[in-house]
Amino acid sequence: MHILLRKRKAIALLFFLPLLFLSTYVQAQSSTSSPQSVVDKINQYNENLPGERLYIHFDKPYYTIGDTVWFKGYLVNSTIAYSPLSSRIYVDLINDSNKVIQHLIFPVSLGLAVGNIYLDEKLLHEGAYTIRAYTNWMRNFGADQFFYSNFYVANSANKNTLLINSNTSFAANKVKVDLKFSGIDKQPIGIHDLQLKLTNDKKTINRSTAQTLADGGLNLNFDLPDNVSVKNLTLVTQDKKDNTIERIPLPINRASDVDVQFMPESGQMVELLPAHIGFKAIGEDGKGVAIKGVLMDKENNAQVSFESVHDGMGVFDFVPQPGEIYTAKITLPDGEIKKVNISEIKNSGTVLKIKNTLSDSLDISVFSTKDMQSATNDYTIMGQSRGAIYYAATFKLNRDIVNFKVPKSLFPTGVAHFTLFNAQNQLLNERLSFINHNDNLKVEINAGSARYAPRDSIPLHITVKDNKGNPIVGSFSLAVTDDGQIKKADVNKANIFTQLLLASDLKGYIEDPAWYFTPNNDAAKSLDILLLTQGWVNYNWKDILNEPTQPTFTTEPEYIISGKVNNLLNKPMANSNIILVSTGKVRLYKDTVTNAAGQFLFKNFPPITDSTTFVLEARKTKGRIINAGISVDENRTPLTVALPYFPAPTPWYINSDSTVLNYVKKSADYHDAIEDLKNGPGKHILKTVTIKGKAIIKDSKNLNGAGNYDQAISQDDIEKTGKISLLQLIKQKVNSFHDGYGSKGKGLTFMLKDKKVHFWIDGIDIDRFYDPSDNPIPDEHYNYQRDILEYFTAEDITGIEVLYNPQYTALYDDKNLPDLYDDQNFPTPPISGSNDITTAYIEITTRSGQGPFANSPKGIYVYRPAPIIIPAQFYTPRYPVKNMYPGFTDLRSTIHWEPNIITNKKGEANTFFYAADPLTTYTLILQGVDLNGNVGYTTQEITITNKK
Repeated sequence: MHILLRKRKAIALLFFLPLLFLSTYVQAQSSTSSPQSVVDKINQYNENLPGERLYIHFDKPYYTIGDTVWFKGYLVNSTIAYSPLSSRIYVDLINDSNKVIQHLIFPVSLGLAVGNIYLDEKLLHEGAYTIRAYTNWMRNFGADQFFYSNFYVANSANKNTLLINSNTSFAANKVKVDLKFSGIDKQPIGIHDLQLKLTNDKKTINRSTAQTLADGGLNLNFDLPDNVSVKNLTLVTQDKKDNTIERIPLPINRASDVDVQFMPESGQMVELLPAHIGFKAIGEDGKGVAIKGVLMDKENNAQVSFESVHDGMGVFDFVPQPGEIYTAKITLPDGEIKKVNISEIKNSGTVLKIKNTLSDSLDISVFSTKDMQSATNDYTIMGQSRGAIYYAATFKLNRDIVNFKVPKSLFPTGVAHFTLFNAQNQLLNERLSFINHNDNLKVEINAGSARYAPRDSIPLHITVKDNKGNPIVGSFSLAVTDDGQIKKADVNKANIFTQLLLASDLKGYIEDPAWYFTPNNDAAKSLDILLLTQGWVNYNWKDILNEPTQPTFTTEPEYIISGKVNNLLNKPMANSNIILVSTGKVRLYKDTVTNAAGQFLFKNFPPITDSTTFVLEARKTKGRIINAGISVDENRTPLTVALPYFPAPTPWYINSDSTVLNYVKKSADYHDAIEDLKNGPGKHILKTVTIKGKAIIKDSKNLNGAGNYDQAISQDDIEKTGKISLLQLIKQKVNSFHDGYGSKGKGLTFMLKDKKVHFWIDGIDIDRFYDPSDNPIPDEHYNYQRDILEYFTAEDITGIEVLYNPQYTALYDDKNLPDLYDDQNFPTPPISGSNDITTAYIEITTRSGQGPFANSPKGIYVYRPAPIIIPAQFYTPRYPVKNMYPGFTDLRSTIHWEPNIITNKKGEANTFFYAADPLTTYTLILQGVDLNGNVGYTTQEITITNKK
């Protein structure tokens, strides 16, 4: 029976589902059973939860501290057309301890996001980092759907780093490590006394001492107990003389620690049905391990031999026999033997097999045991790709083998997912296959010449066409890197095609996705094995076939401010007037009313910058602020989910690659030189001013700038106090802080020596929102301040700065509201700059940065949104005339970064850049999308030579 899939509308675009193809091998028959209900449920699921895919193009694969990470994000839906669901992407920079160092938000327009991240020495240390990028909507599909990139950040300013040649071997629980230490100039360090510490992820395993030889060599041997994890096994060396510390990863794969999994085609093995078994061996470092082995039966007879083809993956065929138990006897690279039991073998069932040859059709076969065969029951096979159904057919499973030929032309390029259902619409088997029509956008770069001289202007003419030769309007990003500093092999491991059309559909880490699309005899076979062993991430059939799934996380198609108003009993307050007023350069006033659930929503905002602050007030109909709690919805805090496991990048100083070493050597000098070029010789030194002996409170809004105060309590001091209130913290730590009385002798107030105190929280004077009663209440202002200070705990605070003397209070005096001095406890305001200053200030920095009313039930909420980062402009020197900047040596590693190359109606675009000074070759990578479902990618080389 054929199923006709009609044209249907997807989110924000139209696409057409083809007529379903029913093979000539299968006879159409009438049946009371229909797969239409499954089709309807899948379509409903796809419409309720349309997928998003994200790819980020970086300028290069590794960095040093002080570098800037330049990137462009491509956010598309399942059809690879741009996604209208999200107006922002969240980008987390995460260190090797799984701590989020920076949580940043970048705007998205028409599915495109441009950004940069400065690798600040104040935030980072040398080590491995991961960038995690996602939208709020993507969180509905789990962290596997996020974009990840891990890389190493070197500290090029550390001239004491040693280069280490390291070779580790392991046998019979004995570890042998051969080391040779040298300076950055590759000269041996000579004889040094070292303290050694052997560690893993959990603990220190061993401590000892050793001495290097005259040539810097060191040979170590030690036993490794069975119960010790070798994951992230590291040898830490510390020089006894100068305390220089080096961390040396020790890659060890014990037989017991190598994870070998066997995954039968379509998900199960069935007695007497041919089995196509994929396998994958992964070491503790997360990388594939080359293995070979033999499949043994229960009598220890060899049945079939196998060997991995690529990255620890391979495949073999055999027919499981009734009553048999099979064990794989595996030989690891070091000769150790590991035995693994093969998964359960069923005595009844079906097997779905797909052969993807060079022909224009997929050969699909369904094998079944006799008890599964029926002359009356219908079975359904369904094929999906890019979030849509492209093929479905029903058939009678009335013989041992049923064959199909499914034209590849029915499917777009990408992962095709086939599913077999029985008459009760129960899932029986699944199988993935990759269909490649080689119909990517044809992207070409014409540089005019393959050879240029240093500091030449290099023009580029770009043309983009579809596979039929038609010009394409699209958006592309260009990265040009110096091959003498950036390894070509690392640049070309992944691209927009491999991410959006392969990796987004699979689980887990793929070591080198671009390799599967190289002209290689093993590539196509290995790609099929990859699909056998790394699953499919998008669908949860239990959710699809039962009740419709409701998304947990909302879309963010535009900038909004939403939240909720609750009364003191935490019950929603309906029909409350909510007023929103902005501060800063952009002045806004909006009002609305809460719904029955106490929720409110503001939208239609202009661009929001990091200087914008909103004040939200809940008011009664007569305008008076009501005693209520206001909360605002926002993803201002990073996710707490753990990262998927990625192989840790090897530190640059271990078995140093000459290209990376050259990059690290040149990086620090280039950073200084480029600052000199932009600002004048030596001016870059002014960027980092250190105030000796004074703590710098991170994220402080001190009007005087960093380090300008009379007293400060740092986060380290605060963390030692435990769980006490902010008021108790101030009383304990702030010198001469006490309760007192105003100059008129009426009412309590907080004092610092002989001055009354204004409290500023995250740059906001809390007295700005003090609203005295019509009938004066004793100590009302004091109690107002006390309530706020008691509401916060020390755990909420990251720093306190005390401002008492005139040089620190003058700017605050100018900001004071005059009517505050009319209160019974405040004298006439002093003249700014005079010696008669009667007010001191305490600037408090909170962990949330949201000000004094973050969650306080006062009917006022000061909301400082997480800033949306506006991208900086990539800086590159220009040489319009000869002999410019004669004292400047141009050592750029990223020669050029241009994220916004837009082709016109002719499919053309032009740009240019200037070459740097070294004689080398450049790799150009241009990639992008047309936002209608097509991607393009190309690379090219240019040589820089001393030509006349």
